[in-house]
Order: sequence, then structure tokens, then C-alpha cells
Amino acid sequence: MRRLIPLLMLCVIALSAQAKGWDEQQYKQIEKSIRVPQFTDKEYVITKFGAKTDGTAAKNQKAIQKAIDKCSARGGGRVVVPAGQKFLTAAIQLKSGVNLVVEEGAVLEFAFEPELYPIVPTRWEGLDCWNLSPLIYAYQAKDIAVTGKGTIDGGGSMETWWPWVGNKRFGYKDGMPITQWNENSRPRLLKSAEDGVDMDERRFGPADGLRPQMINFNQCEGILIEDVTLLRSPFWVIHPLLSTDITVRGVHINNDGPNGDGCDPESCDRVLIENCYFNTGDDCIAIKSARNNDGRQGGQGRYAGRPSKNIIIRNCKMQNGHGGVVIGSEISGGCQNVYAENCEMDSPNLDRVLRIKTNSCRGGIIENINMRNVTVGQCGEAVLKINTDYEPKEVCCRGFYPTVRNVTMENVTCKKSKYGVMIVGYEDPKLAYTVNNITVRNCQFDGVYNKPVHQIGLAQDVKYENLLINGSLVLQEMPYKHYSEWLTYSEMKRVPKSYLLDFSDAPKWSYVMGIELEGMLDTYLRYGGEDILKYCKEYTDTMIYADGNIRGFNILDYNLDNIRTGHFVTRMYQKYPEPKNLLAMQLMMKQLQNQPRTIADKVFWHKAIYAYQVWLDGIFMGLPFRTLTAPITTSAKDAKKGAVTKIYDDAVNQLKITYNRTFDPKTGLNRHAYDETRKTFWADKETGLSQHCWGRAQGWYTMALIEVLDALPDNYARKQEVVELLVKDFDAILKWQDKKSGVWYQVMDAPDRQGNYLESTCSSMFAYALLKAYRMGYVGEKYRDAGIRAYQGIIKNFIKVNPDKTISLTNCCSVAGLGPAATPEVEAALKRINPQGSVKENKRRDGSYDYYLSEPIRDNDAKGVGPFIWASLEMEMMGYTTENLKN
Repeated sequence: MRRLIPLLMLCVIALSAQAKGWDEQQYKQIEKSIRVPQFTDKEYVITKFGAKTDGTAAKNQKAIQKAIDKCSARGGGRVVVPAGQKFLTAAIQLKSGVNLVVEEGAVLEFAFEPELYPIVPTRWEGLDCWNLSPLIYAYQAKDIAVTGKGTIDGGGSMETWWPWVGNKRFGYKDGMPITQWNENSRPRLLKSAEDGVDMDERRFGPADGLRPQMINFNQCEGILIEDVTLLRSPFWVIHPLLSTDITVRGVHINNDGPNGDGCDPESCDRVLIENCYFNTGDDCIAIKSARNNDGRQGGQGRYAGRPSKNIIIRNCKMQNGHGGVVIGSEISGGCQNVYAENCEMDSPNLDRVLRIKTNSCRGGIIENINMRNVTVGQCGEAVLKINTDYEPKEVCCRGFYPTVRNVTMENVTCKKSKYGVMIVGYEDPKLAYTVNNITVRNCQFDGVYNKPVHQIGLAQDVKYENLLINGSLVLQEMPYKHYSEWLTYSEMKRVPKSYLLDFSDAPKWSYVMGIELEGMLDTYLRYGGEDILKYCKEYTDTMIYADGNIRGFNILDYNLDNIRTGHFVTRMYQKYPEPKNLLAMQLMMKQLQNQPRTIADKVFWHKAIYAYQVWLDGIFMGLPFRTLTAPITTSAKDAKKGAVTKIYDDAVNQLKITYNRTFDPKTGLNRHAYDETRKTFWADKETGLSQHCWGRAQGWYTMALIEVLDALPDNYARKQEVVELLVKDFDAILKWQDKKSGVWYQVMDAPDRQGNYLESTCSSMFAYALLKAYRMGYVGEKYRDAGIRAYQGIIKNFIKVNPDKTISLTNCCSVAGLGPAATPEVEAALKRINPQGSVKENKRRDGSYDYYLSEPIRDNDAKGVGPFIWASLEMEMMGYTTENLKN
């Protein structure tokens, strides 16, 4: 569905420098600065040091560590896990100059034997501590690597490490003694950090339940992780920490365990992550820089104030995960200069594409974050999410407000998401600076099924430049205050000549022009605009000759559709009388005077070729014009004899008879039409009714009731009968209003059938009629509220902003009708009326469900544009504008 995005945002003067966006020069400098470690060709195969495929984890651990130690001591080289073999091991520590090569087909599996994981200095969820050694660890090493086409299996499962998270989803059971939520575990770590306890006093062991990372290189220089497949990590998968010159390339990560982040560079500088695949139980890539007191500039952590910076992410594929590229939440040291490009993301379980998460415990400056050329199939929440209130219930020292600034997203496409952009800032105007200079440029997000742009709190200098969401341009400042004016001028721009409206390629007399132009006339009468009036007059000037004859009008067609435009002509004549227009009105009144009628009920036939057929459409095409025009074209003499009142009576009679004839007691709605002969191919042989209630046909009839009421004088004796009929009509319509969207379906009486769709022309008609009926005092607040809900649904579901800042009404059924029938009765009747006439049967238009769905759907059909303008005018009279309508 397409939606308009009226963005309501408090804009304040930006205090920060303007975002440069993607800085190609800086990108190249970062790329060039990253040093990739080099290794000698010397090989140390682990089997030569005692590792065996049937060996215990402890024995293989010693053998592999022996190979690593010897390799490093001798100047470095390759420690090889040989191809096609599987080895069980436990924690190992890389040393300078060592490249751990897991050859193709080889598996290095880590055992769940916590006693084999010594306590080492590390960082856990952003807090410095001593904890169980990561599976592959390095400390203050230079030039280290993990490479090869083989697999590293972390051994995480619901029977091993994962239950320590304390969540039953991952195998935890009541009574299990080890969990990170034990008082002496994670809570102690958090409190120690807040209290400034030195990290050497923060020691945790196997009984404390803080799961180890798979790969953690701490304070290292020159890191390469390439080509390996990483599975089932106990915790985060790749965690470079306080390190520089890091390359992660061609890595394949499958890890659906708890907190299973794919790659989390923390407080690192000069990082390249490229050509990787992520399928994780948490963030795919999460850039971090310590948590709270441990990380903030001026904090008490040993490595406080160390940001992550100068990071390139490219050519990666992300599937499941809480976020594709994430900054935070452990980001107190700040983050600068991130460039992510040319990635693919696609999964209903991937929640966000670019996510920045922090809070008032963290502090820190996050700046110069850039993403471009990313293709997203779908994500669960938002394409871009900036959240300064992450974990609002976190127990910590507050008041350290972060700054998120200079964030640019360019050329990102997404086919489905809940939100397009989501920003959570602070409500205090003094804190508006905390989110500033955010730019989303040249992006297209389709399939957004909630708010396209969802902002809570304040932000400064947020810019949406050529951002299309659900096909609609996101505007931060509306070009018009009123939708009635906006759509009027949009149509005038699209179709400079009014006689070519509704996709015509030549001047055409048609009811559709009359409906749309009458809406434009009402816009002019409310707001002015001589160009609108000129546009309206152009139609009558072109289509009506000086003698009152109408271009393309043939009275012998007895076509009620050709009468409807007369309502516009009469309205124009009332304001701007021209003799030729009066003559045209008289010509159309003459047609109605002689219009063929049904034998039993004396109701107008729809057309001569539709002999004996009564359509809801025709009631709207003929009766409002005749009722409105009668006092003008009836002579004073005939008026005194009651001629005008007879026309009023005839209109009321036809309205009531048609309602009763087309009424469907099962739905309370009205069928599209009925055939008096019961012989037409689409008609029920007993009732003469067509098969369904078509939304626009019901809309035509509803608007006929409103417009006849407009024309009937207050002292007319039977006016209340029409009001009562209107209430019955409304009560049925409201029962079929879609609860979720507020609008109505194309085939009203079959909303749940496959293929049915929400349709804008009928929805606009109902919204207009409900709102006007309330304003005129015919109905109460219940109906007004339904009209407001409908109008808001139209804005949300059907109005889109085009790149040229015009708006369009989408999801319009272009046409639908019922076929004429070449029965002997019809052909004989036609010959009596027009000896030259002929009828050609059209059995495709059979009134079936499939038929109504087969007709084309298009934007800006005049049959919807006019009613939408009228509905907009009604909303505007209640104070609604483009700026205050809820989306």
C-alpha cells in the first residue's frame, strides 16, 4: 500500500557541523591505512604435536597450544588443522606471528568443559574484567590470523553453554545453578563498573555463568580472520578488542544462540569487514566501545575514552539478526568514521538495517556514520533506527547523554519493514542536540506497514532528500496546507487542459470530468485561486456551444452518465451565469423528462442500450442534477402548478424504490443493479439482482442521497424520508468498514475473499458523505468519527507524494459495469426509442467477483479525485490540515 508521510517534527537550529556524508577521500585513506598481516610459509601441523581426531579436548588443547607456541617462538608461520579431519579442543591462545589455518573439510570443535578455559583479561558486554578465556584468544599480540576453508564449531547448544543466559528458550531450566543472572555474576560486574572497582578485582569463573566469546583478540595489532566458517558460539563470535589493523574477510557465520553477535569490533581502529555472511541470533555486526563508567571519556575504566573508529564494511550478506550494521549499545567511548556499502540483507528475522542504540548511561559521541548501496529484501522493524533510550530500565548512573550526529544513509532499498525510519530522541528541548544532522537520501522503502517515519522526542536537522516510502515522497514541509488544494493543483499540473482530464486524448463530455471539476470548483469557492476557476470554465467553454448544444452529446442515447456533468454546469451557472450553459442545462433536463423508465416502478433506465436496467450509478448520475436544476429551468407558471415539487417527489420515489429493489438482506448493502425483465445474463432469474455489492456503486448511491438532500429545500415535506434512508444506508456501510485500515474493499460484500483489495474511490465517497451528513445535521458523531477514520485511512493507504511534490490518489478501480443484453425485449425497446440504435452484448461484464477484480487499477481516476477533494474540504472545515492529520 502506498502512503503519504506528513512528517510532524519540531525543528530547531542545528548546533553541530553539517554532515559531509560519504567522504570518498576519507574512505580511501582508511582503506589504505589498514595493514594486513603477513606470515611465513612455515607450517606446524597440529597432528605432529600430538593432536588426534579421537583425542580428548584437554590433550588436543595442549597439542595445539604447543604448536602455536613453537610457531611464534620460531618467528611465526602457519599452524595447520589438516583437511578433512575433526578435532575436539578447548581454549587456545594465539601468539604473535601465528596464522591458525583450518583447512577445507577440517573441523575444530570446542568442548563444553569450563575448567579448560583459564581466566584471562577481556571485556564482557562492554565491561572490563577477567573471565573464562574465549575459545580462540590473543593478548597483546602482533600479526595473528585465523584462516582457511574449514569450520570452527564453538560447541554452543541448549545442553552446553547457552543455558547460562538464564532463558528457557535456550535450554535454561528452573533450579540450574549457573546463570549470568546470579547475584555474583552479571549484576556484580555491572555494579563493580559503576562503583569504579579496578578490573583486576572483577574476576569471574566457571560458576559465574559469563559465557566466553568464540574469538577475542585483546590489544592486538594486525589481525586477519578469513574464509573460515564459524558455528555455535557460546556468546559473541568475533570480538576484536582495543586492537588495530583488523581485516575480517570471507567469513561465514551461522550462530543462532543467545547474544550471538557476528562481529563486534570494540574500541578498535582501522577495521575492514568484507565479503562475509552473517546469520546470527543477535546483531550481525555491532560496533562497540565499552559501557558506561568503563568507557566514557573521563570515566574510571582502565581504557576509558577509547572509541571505535575508521571502519569499513562492504560486500556482506546479512540474514537473521537484531541488526545488520549496529552501533552500540556498549558505545560509551564513542564511534567515528564508519562506512558501510554494497551489502545485501534479507530476512523477516533481521530487525534493522542500520541501528544506533545508546542511552543516558552511556554518553559518548557517535558521528560520521555512513551507509550506501544496500539492498534489503525485508527487515522486521526499521531500515534506519536511532535510539537514545535503549534499555530504559537499566540500573546505572544517569545523566550522561550521548550525541548521535552526522549520520547519512544513501541509496538503500527495502521491500518490506514495519517502519522506514525510526528515531527515538529526548523530549527536553535542551537535549534536542543529542540527535542531529541525520540525512536519508535517494532511498526507497516499500512495503512499510506501520508508520513510514516514526519519531519520538526531538532531533535537529533531520533531512529526507528524495526518500520514497511506499512510493510516496517523504516531505518535511508540506507545499500546501490543505489536501483539497494540493490534489486540485496536482491534477492541474498533470493535465493542463481540463477537457483532457481522466486520461482523455481528446475533448470529451463525460461524467468523470464533471465530478472532478465540481470538486475543484468547491476548492476555489473555499480558498480562491483564479487559475482554478479558469480551469473549470475552460471545460464548459470547450464542450458547450453557443447554442447550448454539447459536444459529443446525443439525447437519443438516453445515457444517464451524460447527465451527471450537468450538475457541475448548474453549479457553475449559479455562480457565473452564461446563457449557453442554461441552454445546455435545459437540454439535459429535456432528456430526463423523456428518460425511459421501468414499467412497474417508473425508475430511470441506466441507458437506452441498458433497457429495463436500473443501476445505483444511474441514480447518482441523474437525480441530483434534476433536483438541483428544476427550480432554475422550470417556468414560474409551471412551478406554481407544482412541477418542481413533482420532480422532488419523483427523486424521492426513485431513491426509495431503488434502495428496496437492490437491497440484500444478508449484508444490509445494495447490489450494483437490477434488471426488471430478469432475463439479462448477469441477473438473478427470480430477483433480477446482480451478484455483488460493488463498492463504488454503493458510493454512487450514497452520494446521490447527500446531493438530493442538498437540493431539497428545508420546507419540502418529504425531506426527512431521504434522511432516514441515508441513515439506513450508512448503518450498513459502517458494518463493512475495514477495522484495520478504516477504508472499504472493492467488492464490499466479500472482504475476505482472495484477491479483493482496498479501493480508494468508494472509500473517498463514503468519507465525504459521512462527514458532510454530520455537518449538515443529518447524523450524529458516530458517523462523523467513522468518516474521520475513513479519511485518515485514505491518507495512509492511498495518497502518495510524487517526486515532483504533487500527490496522487492510488488504488482506483478505473471502471466497472454490467453488460447490456441483446434480448428480444431490449432490442425491441431500443428500436422504439432510437430506430438507428443497436446493442451489442458484453458477457465479460457479468457482475461476478472475478469480473470486478479483473478491471484495471490506476492512480488519479477522476471518480475518486472529486470525492476525495470533497472529503478533504469537509475535514478542513473541522480544522484538519496536511500538518495535523494523524498518519
